[in-house]
Amino acid sequence: MSLATLHTDARRAAIRVKQAPARLAARLCGVDPALALHMHEWLTAPPHLAQEMPQSFSSGAAAACFALVKISVDKPAIFWGALFAFLSLPLWLALRWI
Repeated sequence: MSLATLHTDARRAAIRVKQAPARLAARLCGVDPALALHMHEWLTAPPHLAQEMPQSFSSGAAAACFALVKISVDKPAIFWGALFAFLSLPLWLALRWI
């Protein structure tokens, strides 16, 4: 395996890690992952390149997905902490009543 291959694999892995919150939000809200990734790109674009928010972000399940993606971009610790808390709640309740 060459150094270029390792670099390419590491870059792909880094991109997948950056896209993980958007993909997770898409799965939780039942939205197309491509739309969630577009939301992430729009939110992380430089201010001079950001245009008006597309209409597809503001209706139905896409609005909830947009809110989750925005939280993951603006406050990632809150996003991951809330996700961990949401997933650990049933375990905590089960341990509490045993």
